[in-house]
Amino acid sequence: MSHILFISHARGMHGAETVMIQAIKACVARGARVTLVVPAIVPDEGLEAMVAGIPHLTMLSLPYRALGVHALRTPWVRAYNRSALRRLIAYVRREEVDTIYSNTSITILGADLARRTHIRHIWHWHEWQDSTFGYHPSLRPLYRRAIKTAQVLFISRQQRQGWEEDLRIPIQGSVLYNPIKQINPMKSDVSAVHDGLRIGFIGSFEARKNIPLLVHAFERLHAHTPDTALWLCGAKNTADIRMIEQMSALREPVLRILPQTSDVSAFYHQIDILVLPSWCETMPLVVLEAMQAGVCVLQTSRSGMTELLDNEKETLFFSPNEPEQLLRFLVRCTNERERKRIALAGQKKALQLVKDLSFDDQIASLLCE
Repeated sequence: MSHILFISHARGMHGAETVMIQAIKACVARGARVTLVVPAIVPDEGLEAMVAGIPHLTMLSLPYRALGVHALRTPWVRAYNRSALRRLIAYVRREEVDTIYSNTSITILGADLARRTHIRHIWHWHEWQDSTFGYHPSLRPLYRRAIKTAQVLFISRQQRQGWEEDLRIPIQGSVLYNPIKQINPMKSDVSAVHDGLRIGFIGSFEARKNIPLLVHAFERLHAHTPDTALWLCGAKNTADIRMIEQMSALREPVLRILPQTSDVSAFYHQIDILVLPSWCETMPLVVLEAMQAGVCVLQTSRSGMTELLDNEKETLFFSPNEPEQLLRFLVRCTNERERKRIALAGQKKALQLVKDLSFDDQIASLLCE
């Protein structure tokens, strides 16, 4: 029986953690034994509930941190991690761990552990090579050394190329697209059942999501097309709500700010257009989820989705640096026929990708070999 040590950078239920849990389940289904290591310094935000009941799983809570956007923090983080590193060295040797899996590029503990123990290390990089995700350019020498003992798993070819160009070295690894969750299909007419045109966004309200671009483009659209509304879903607290309200004078019912939700299907079924204006995305699964629901999707061109979807046919890609381009696409999609054309083609492609992208088989074969 293989024994795989999963190291998480956090204890929430965001993209990287969701993918990691899917990988854990795929390995357990293959008969592997799994240990999940989580940072003791941060509170649990739903991760423990998601892994409860998974057989052959042991959870360890240890004192360690992930890297941050500031280069000066790195030596402090690695010094802080020493206690956890010593305990893990003893653990992997005693429990005969075969493979180490780290779930983000900023999870440095796994790289340090692999270097000390010579155990195979699969390092799953979900992030782009810029500071919006916690990577600081001054860390290039550290990463060049760390990946010598790792097999890096990328989310897209575009992401891999970006990292190789930035680090200026070829990286041993492979590309594995994230698992696509199948959601409940929409009614056959794929049109949301409400009056007016609803434009939506779902995700965190972090700066890298570039929400001001969407808000300001919508304001200009609404000035000429009053029968429109913007729904922003993903607020964690009142600070998130205030931040959005400071961007615009628009309020309910034109601008609606919704809390985070696990019922994404219900949200998709209430909007006509999904916009993802992020500065960069590796493989934003909300795009394929919305497409399954029959929603027309406009999205950033700095994304691995450019490798899976046909521009102008199944979606519209726009540059996050060009607000006029987003506005033109929004105006274009106010036309119901054009919007439905893109939505229907996108829905067909997304449903096909659910069947074709076999994440479970690929990740289990990689980790349990």
